[in-house]
Amino acid sequence: MMKALTIFGPLVVALAVAQAQTPADTDANAPSAAAPASAAAPVPKADVRKAASHIRRAWESRSLCWDTVRCAAYFSSFGTALTFKDGTLVPLAHEQRLSLSGHDCIQHARAALHAGDRAMAVQWVMASHLDDPLTRNWLADHPDAVLEGLRRFGD
Repeated sequence: MMKALTIFGPLVVALAVAQAQTPADTDANAPSAAAPASAAAPVPKADVRKAASHIRRAWESRSLCWDTVRCAAYFSSFGTALTFKDGTLVPLAHEQRLSLSGHDCIQHARAALHAGDRAMAVQWVMASHLDDPLTRNWLADHPDAVLEGLRRFGD
């Protein structure tokens, strides 16, 4: 058993490194993960309005989420990764909403946005709509609109 680990251990590491360096990463036309958000295409106004409407609805919700089946679900179980218009792809974080209201989720989202964590901001807005999978999925599919809606929220 130990001999197998000695032989296959370095092979697994080499495969992981090789997989991380795919041809798409070296392509000059591939978007950079560090590309600035300003390089992204403009977000449609209708999407921003829809996102802001979902944010406002969650902001007004003060009831705490205690249902352990829904509220204790980790963001990583939402089943999708976020792809921003600037080309960055961010996996879902391992956080949960248990004992928080929709209002609390939006406060967490705004704090994450102010800290520069775009993905976490979107995921908190998604978490505010745990009871509505269609809305939550729409938010996941439109992360740039969610961020723009958060930026404009309260203006």
